[in-house]
Amino acid sequence: MPLITVASISLAGWTGNSSGVSLRLYCNADFTAESGAIHLASKRDNPPSLGTFYQSFPCTVSSGSLVIPEIEIDSTVDSPDNAGATYSAFLWDGSSGLPIQRFGTSSEFSVSAITPTTWPAIFTSEVTE
Repeated sequence: MPLITVASISLAGWTGNSSGVSLRLYCNADFTAESGAIHLASKRDNPPSLGTFYQSFPCTVSSGSLVIPEIEIDSTVDSPDNAGATYSAFLWDGSSGLPIQRFGTSSEFSVSAITPTTWPAIFTSEVTE
């Protein structure tokens, strides 16, 4: 499957940093995407700024909302070697080099091979599976 497009989302009522915020995705296990791309498990070291992550996406703040941009990521459920692979997501403070908070309603989530999709659809599928 080609990359999965996840639509942009605005989180109303944002009272955090007005700049330097990013969404960091972490791979929770090694997996090979159906495309053949190899993804290694991320390492979250202490301090967290020394760890590794899969991808980082810069966010913006507009009218009191944090805007997470449209992104593209590999699906996990169709991996030929680890269909149980998952991601984790955190909002990250680029100024301090520390996590702000976990993003989403689940600590880990898989991504289906349906494109395009949305963050609510991803997290809803985790609840219903």
